[in-house]
Amino acid sequence: MLEVRGVRKAFGKHQVLKGIDLTVNKGDVVVILGPSGSGKTTLLRCLDFLTTADEGELLFDGIKTPLNHSSKKLISIIRKKMGFVFQNYNLFNNKTALENVMEGLVIGRKIPKAQAYDIAARALDKVGLSDRYDYYPSSLSGGQQQRVAIARAIAVNPDLILFDEPTSALDPELIYDVLSVMKTLAKEGTTMIVVTHEMSFAEEVANHVIFMDNGVIIEEGTPEQIFHHPAEERTKQFLKRILKEQ
Repeated sequence: MLEVRGVRKAFGKHQVLKGIDLTVNKGDVVVILGPSGSGKTTLLRCLDFLTTADEGELLFDGIKTPLNHSSKKLISIIRKKMGFVFQNYNLFNNKTALENVMEGLVIGRKIPKAQAYDIAARALDKVGLSDRYDYYPSSLSGGQQQRVAIARAIAVNPDLILFDEPTSALDPELIYDVLSVMKTLAKEGTTMIVVTHEMSFAEEVANHVIFMDNGVIIEEGTPEQIFHHPAEERTKQFLKRILKEQ
């Protein structure tokens, strides 16, 4: 479904991504692990053209394009096939939960409002917010806001959803509900790339785990390989520290 080759990105003299290759098949749940500053978020943002890569090529659902100078038309087509769930929700504070989910359907996809309402309602029902249609973000917990963001992503029926540390801004007791929704999506065959520090989620749900550090992929493999038989010393150090903290 998705292949990227040779992704590079620098901010000034700082090389954030140093030639990343990634392959994602339909139905995969790919989890990307790594310390802060390793390039995980930048990689996701390059895949969705929220950040323009310096080099690299993307092949997605039959569309082949360079990551550093793709046309606006191709970027629009690719974004319509991807959902993006941000760390800090990125909801419109002046719109209700339902309106936040409807916005991309009506404005971005020109779907009639009545049809968009039905789609948005089903998406909110799916993430357990059937009683929060008319609530504004300020009246929702962080976990509920993130579930609205997930509903917004799934409402457009994307081929691939990118999750950028979706639970990192949440209090511990709110994390479970968000991860539960993501586990349900995975069981239903949703193709996902997830940047996270939730090791139990990664081990239980992912079928492919990538460990990044300093802008490169240090090691990748199945959850069994990465969590129980890591080959690289840097991977072992990272897992030891993170698992001890959790």
